[in-house]
Amino acid sequence: MSSNLNEQPKKPKPWYASKTIWANIMAFAGTMGLIFGVDLGLTPEVQAQIVAATMAVVNVVLRLITTQAVK
Repeated sequence: MSSNLNEQPKKPKPWYASKTIWANIMAFAGTMGLIFGVDLGLTPEVQAQIVAATMAVVNVVLRLITTQAVK
């Protein structure tokens, strides 16, 4: 039998303690760099694909390790 039945629900954490929110803020910053023409030696399309693919993986991993809600 699972021990989760006897555990109290965890209190929500503040938004700034969320790894998921910070990862998405970083993705936003990277996307803004694309918009304003930061040159990484890659085409903007490739840069956008890298950001999208990376964030998909990061969000799945962070969702799997999440134990608390955000308030």
